[in-house]
Amino acid sequence: MSTLLEVNNLNIAFRSGADWSPAVRGIDFSIAAGKTVAIVGESGSGKSVTCLSLARLLPPASICRVSGDIVFDGRSILSLRGRELRALRGAGIAYIFQEPSASLNPVFTIGYQIAEAVQLHAKPGTVVQER
Repeated sequence: MSTLLEVNNLNIAFRSGADWSPAVRGIDFSIAAGKTVAIVGESGSGKSVTCLSLARLLPPASICRVSGDIVFDGRSILSLRGRELRALRGAGIAYIFQEPSASLNPVFTIGYQIAEAVQLHAKPGTVVQER
């Protein structure tokens, strides 16, 4: 199987006054296409910050410093700008955040809601069905 996501030497730090406080230090991992991976760890260990960095959803560089490399489907995420980055979000990388009641509507099935998000980012004429 080919590698879909590769994270190399990911470092993330946040400004704390005049200093920088590290949140993530030197993380490396890869995920093959078609595989599911769980990221687990203690509260405050950097799981959410790591995942938010995958779609560049962290605060601006004046507040948050990110270094290393994140390669998704052969493209370096940290070098994407504007339209390319917006196209990646939702279509290539999407999230259901930790509190599903804030992300998902209990009136609709989870399958319907995920299919709806995929349909919004699909090419015109593509049909996405809930299973």
